[in-house]
Amino acid sequence: METNLSRRGFLTGAAVTGALAAMGLAGCAPQVSAEGNAKAADTGAATSWRDKPEMPTEFIETVDADIVVVGAGNGGLVAATTAAQNGAKVVVLEKAGAIAAAREAIGALNSKLAPDHKVDVPTLLNHANMTQSGDANMLMYKTWAERSGEMIEWMADTLGPKGMLFPFEWHAPDDEHAYYPAMCYNPCIGEYNPDGPNYNAYAHLSVLSDVFTQDLGGEIRFECPAQQLIVDEAGKVTGVVAETEGGFIQVNAAKGVIVCTGGYGANNEMLADLAPGNSAWCALRDSVTETGDGIRMALWAGAELEAGGACMIWNRAILPDGFEFNEDRMGGDIFLPGSQPFLHVNVNGERFMNEDQCYPMSYAAGANQPRHYSWIVWDGNYWEDIAQFDTCGCSRLYPAPSGTAFNADVYDCEAMSKEHLDEFWLNPRLEAGTLKKADTLEALADLMEFDADQKATFLATVERYNGLVAAGEDTDFGKPAYRLSDVETAPFYAARIGGELLVTIHGVITDVNSQPLKGDGTVIEGLYVCGNDQGGFYPHNYPSNFTGINAGRVATFARIAAKHALGVA
Repeated sequence: METNLSRRGFLTGAAVTGALAAMGLAGCAPQVSAEGNAKAADTGAATSWRDKPEMPTEFIETVDADIVVVGAGNGGLVAATTAAQNGAKVVVLEKAGAIAAAREAIGALNSKLAPDHKVDVPTLLNHANMTQSGDANMLMYKTWAERSGEMIEWMADTLGPKGMLFPFEWHAPDDEHAYYPAMCYNPCIGEYNPDGPNYNAYAHLSVLSDVFTQDLGGEIRFECPAQQLIVDEAGKVTGVVAETEGGFIQVNAAKGVIVCTGGYGANNEMLADLAPGNSAWCALRDSVTETGDGIRMALWAGAELEAGGACMIWNRAILPDGFEFNEDRMGGDIFLPGSQPFLHVNVNGERFMNEDQCYPMSYAAGANQPRHYSWIVWDGNYWEDIAQFDTCGCSRLYPAPSGTAFNADVYDCEAMSKEHLDEFWLNPRLEAGTLKKADTLEALADLMEFDADQKATFLATVERYNGLVAAGEDTDFGKPAYRLSDVETAPFYAARIGGELLVTIHGVITDVNSQPLKGDGTVIEGLYVCGNDQGGFYPHNYPSNFTGINAGRVATFARIAAKHALGVA
């Protein structure tokens, strides 16, 4: 395998297929387009996503396996490789034409790979539960916390011989109220540059796929979407019906079916039914193949869906003039600086929140304002302000001390600098007209299309905000002092910010072994649900200060599922 990707190679690979469209929850993951690949089963006149289609009666092939995995992504490839390493015959069914690509962030706690960084688990559990209004399953969080270290050690043992490195990210802002638990690993193939660039990121799933197929003899069937589960008279799942170009196939699973299909972010009907308020005000959508297949199949087999309807939504969609929200949740452009905690005002020129929020919370605050978006505003000192903000995870734009963070732009893997920020993020949006720039605040207000009253309110808001910054205390909304920045130095900038829907993040209720539960609390034998199809973690919100948690919990529970299905300790 090529282990030294050039910038040109990176930008013609992962970036083209989605690096500017979807770096993230599946660990900030660029998704491979499946247009023309995902075939719908013509087996019944289903009128709703909830309706189970008729079972096909004719099959062109029957395949026998120990473990069948549905989905070749962060969860599926971990489950498949784990099972194959334990001697199982494994078949993976993937609806797209290639495996997913994933960002480097994998969250794991208290691993031997980072012995100097210990996280207090009860503190983390309680913080996480507060982000979910008390509705998270703490047994699920506790299981991830206690077993994610073993998962990342296994991944390093499996991929290390192939040249994969696992640098650890632990930098956090110097603020007693900031809670950023040290938990993020950033795999790079062949070489890691602690100061960036890091073009060799985004490769661990490709290497894992090679291990599974080439070293362990596993099989991935691409363009082969699963349609429904095979359930015997006792209610046990014994296989999967999938569809190929030539017809239906039956894949029997002697020891278990593991479903990891990524949620339902590409299914408009499910979004409208389950997450209308969460997702309606998005101008970008990164889900492509994630049409709820795994969740629907599990529900048809008797599983329950947790309440909540949560989506992971970034505050990173920059909106053009005249933009109207639409069912497709498209029309904006990705804009990483939208996640910086600069001043936000609504369309009436009013400040309305503490801008230091998790990505979905910031999005939600803007979505609840008139016209469902907000303006982000900053001045000519933006680089110094960004350095002071010291944001973490995939929002980082200013380099952390050498060796303490990924220190590369997560969208093109270039080293972080003002020049890169200007060239890659600001100047193209200025040219497109979506980013506004003016030498005076009055002129900026005109570019923001404020009427006279709104303009007066905006100017008064900025004056008030600058006073709070000068005093070092936000007595209006309580934003921490180190994330306050005045708007006094020309030139001045503004952009409309809406939501960017990455994935859905609530799912099927399972036990800690990833087995889905029926209404009576018993498990569905033979079935495991992982990844963004699995519930328990984020019924309401994504805690984005837990860098890498989603890719980490996906991999951890997928590994747990494979071992449990095989009876391996």
